[in-house]
Amino acid sequence: MIPSKKTLARLKEEIHINAIHLFCDGCTLFKNKSYSSANALAILAVEELGKLEMVDHVCGDISMNPDHDPQRFLNHLFSRPMFLSHKNKQAWATGRVKENHLREIMEGVLERDKQNSLYVGYSNHRVRSPRRISSNNAYAQLATSFDRIKEIGDLGFNSFDCWSDEQSMARAEQYYRMAEKAFSSLKKPTKRKP
Repeated sequence: MIPSKKTLARLKEEIHINAIHLFCDGCTLFKNKSYSSANALAILAVEELGKLEMVDHVCGDISMNPDHDPQRFLNHLFSRPMFLSHKNKQAWATGRVKENHLREIMEGVLERDKQNSLYVGYSNHRVRSPRRISSNNAYAQLATSFDRIKEIGDLGFNSFDCWSDEQSMARAEQYYRMAEKAFSSLKKPTKRKP
């Protein structure tokens, strides 16, 4: 069954709101010196923004191609390689980044960073601990996530047809201010000298 335009618009909105909440929770954890969890939540917020970009893109495809079967677009969107792939969501969220950053994402660098932030591991005769995630790493990831939130604008609130209006911009501004307040409350860590 094909979701209605209203349902897809609500999906965009819920993804956007969840990204903001993940980001703000990451900021709270950072303030409480839980750097590994803050880092992981910042990456999860980016992944949600990637999902938002995907859904918005497919909504645009459906709108611009009324003669095509919308189910084909939606089947692709909700497929495992598209909607459920962490690397894919991270890549969609990159916005205007350098090619080497996108290559790192596709090679799994950001995914490994998220995994290392959440799980204790063992490789090459060494124990990996989330406690090794530094305040500098977590702050840098939160800053990257905040930059992406700024770039996303009102994408989650501009309806199925992607038309911005005063209402969508006002809703986006409300959530942006939440993220801005959370991020601006953080104290930027000082760089450690080698």
